[in-house]
Amino acid sequence: MAKVAIFGGHNGTNESGAHGNGLTEKSVAKEAAQIATAYAKACGHSVVNGFGKSLSERIKYANSENVVAVLELHTNAGGGQGAETLFCAGILSAQQDAVVVARAGAIKGLKNRGAKGDTTTRHGRLGIVRDTKAPALLHELFFIDSASDVAIWKNNKKAIIESITKEWLKRRGLNSVPKTTTSKPAPAKPTTSSKPATSNNTYKNKKLVSKAASLRFYSKPSWADKDVAGTVNKGIGFPTVVEKVKVGTAYQYKVKNSKGATFYITASNKYVELKNK
Repeated sequence: MAKVAIFGGHNGTNESGAHGNGLTEKSVAKEAAQIATAYAKACGHSVVNGFGKSLSERIKYANSENVVAVLELHTNAGGGQGAETLFCAGILSAQQDAVVVARAGAIKGLKNRGAKGDTTTRHGRLGIVRDTKAPALLHELFFIDSASDVAIWKNNKKAIIESITKEWLKRRGLNSVPKTTTSKPAPAKPTTSSKPATSNNTYKNKKLVSKAASLRFYSKPSWADKDVAGTVNKGIGFPTVVEKVKVGTAYQYKVKNSKGATFYITASNKYVELKNK
């Protein structure tokens, strides 16, 4: 298990961030960090967040916690579209990481704006990619002032964040696949049968008598002609009733004759009745 830092940008008290289309960068970044955190934890990692901490505090927090990788999530603004990832310029591995993460975030229709070194963009003074001891990336999720980008985000935020987090962890040599929880299967619930809850005691002192002439009975639970075992006339029946069972869409009684042989006969009160012995 590794310890990583996943920050939502502009989550300090005085960091308002960008806004547009009814969203604020602060709220989007925090939600994104929460999704990424859940994914990283599912992969078995420990995560520090630093919600409510300023940029300088987030840097100190990451360094004091001895994390092995840092990811900070933001939204962009300024009339463009798409996702991009900032890295510390001059560090080849950071650039390579950023290229992969930028591509991972450019899904579901978001444009891939690629990787950008921090000294070549307007974000040059953001120290998160330069001043943490652990390798750090700053990912711009989408342009908050682009209605199309915002629509893509709202409909696909979980997929986007999990794609980013997965590739970021993989680039740092960390497990990037959520662990499946191996547990003992829950005890099987008793099968709910459609037959009534009955027991031998229910019919202990009962016998079955036919109310019809030439009423058929069967060798097994069945209504098929081939399973007919014989017939009983009106007023004749079986001395022992075992239980009531469902056969197809109707019910039969499981019965025994005087010799103990088992048969099945309709349970419809139109054709049979139970009498006390």
